[in-house]
Amino acid sequence: MAAAVPTPAPAAMTLPAMAAQKVSSPKAGADRKVVPVLVPDEAVQAPEMHVLAVDDSVVDRAVIAKILRSSKYRVTTVDSATRALELLGLGLITDVNMIITDYWMPGMTGYELLKRLKESSHLREIPVVIMSSENVPTRITRCLEEGAEDFLLKPVRPSDVSRLCSRMIR
Repeated sequence: MAAAVPTPAPAAMTLPAMAAQKVSSPKAGADRKVVPVLVPDEAVQAPEMHVLAVDDSVVDRAVIAKILRSSKYRVTTVDSATRALELLGLGLITDVNMIITDYWMPGMTGYELLKRLKESSHLREIPVVIMSSENVPTRITRCLEEGAEDFLLKPVRPSDVSRLCSRMIR
């Protein structure tokens, strides 16, 4: 009886190449095509959305981060608008799908951050949501006119985040 000769492992192939490949089956004695198994759309996981949360309050940053993470978002938090611009401008934070920022912060307000982002050719497409504990209609209108996607009143609730979900998926 002859010893079996090991066959080398096949090289990596693309799906079309695999489908076209014929495989000999010793049992059936006939050639068969390899048919790739396709995963249904429901089983394909959407890419993780990345949110940059900007707030000078440690407590508010923790609350918004917890809400966003419980909704399966990847969250980066920073304590100032200046720091957010630095990280975005230097490319240290990438693939940001949305920025959610407090309105009133020392140094640079959320409104000023919004204006700077909308002036930038490579950052202007990122949706920006402003949050504030103060319900000031003129402030809300000014932010929306400047290009804010939405204006949320603090405390931010999980229902606020679910309302923003459709805006993030673009």
